[in-house]
Amino acid sequence: MTGTKGPSYLYGNKNQKPTEHISYPYAKSFNNSTLYDHFSRHGKEFGANSITDYENKAIYFANKISTVADSFVDGNNSTYKYNYVTNTLAIINSKGKIISYFKPKSGKSYYEKQKEMKVRK
Repeated sequence: MTGTKGPSYLYGNKNQKPTEHISYPYAKSFNNSTLYDHFSRHGKEFGANSITDYENKAIYFANKISTVADSFVDGNNSTYKYNYVTNTLAIINSKGKIISYFKPKSGKSYYEKQKEMKVRK
């Protein structure tokens, strides 16, 4: 699987401008300073065979249009994107760098708590 690198249109981001749901035009890569740590801790959750495979899966998820996903932008202008069916969460900064990609142990309740605490007001 190769990560898709193009605009995410899920939340009306066709003009590649931030909205209340998404702050990045498209995800480009994983943050290099945290990629190895995240792959070590979460790679198996996604069946990733390598660090590159894990990064590509994260990019694909961040850019994929999905009707079962929800997202919000926090006070730091980072987007939290969560898929309710696969229990997958990615956090992407406004420049399109993926900060985190994992499956929260407490699932939906983890995402909902993050949304309640961090949504941009």
